[in-house]
Amino acid sequence: MPKELKRQMAAEVREELESSENVLVIGLLPMDAETTYSLRSTVREQGGHLRVIHNRTSRYALDEPRKDLARYFKGPTAIATGRTADTEFIPLAKALLDASKKKRIELRGGWVDGELLDAAGFEALAQSPDKPTLRAMLCGAILGPGRGLAVAMNAVAGGLARCLQARIDKEEEGGDAGAAS
Repeated sequence: MPKELKRQMAAEVREELESSENVLVIGLLPMDAETTYSLRSTVREQGGHLRVIHNRTSRYALDEPRKDLARYFKGPTAIATGRTADTEFIPLAKALLDASKKKRIELRGGWVDGELLDAAGFEALAQSPDKPTLRAMLCGAILGPGRGLAVAMNAVAGGLARCLQARIDKEEEGGDAGAAS
């Protein structure tokens, strides 16, 4: 391959890596065109972009903080990046984990929030809850004690109201029985 073409490919990969602060590296296992299309559309649905890359070219494209990612570029390799800067990476990692369970790809590692991930870290990222779920869990934890207090206070007031009503009903029965004799 001519050097100029390699430089251009490295520049494209570098530009893509610079536009996304998070990168997931996967190893591609042999698959047919339909499976490849399915994998790419799954990644696209999660807001990501999948690019098959040449290992040597990608090593030239890595910027200084991400140079350690080069250890994952062995054999057929692809990178998954976000199409926008605010792409949620947990759903993307979950989709790739599901694909790896179907023996389509192998999880190798990644660069997420300024930290290098190995395959175990990649899997842990995929199994963690996403932001909306975490927000719901946090709201439940914050509102839980207040809700419990409100229920307890309502129960005390309700119990008092039932006792007073029972007393009133009893006095009415006693007054009606005394008037009848």
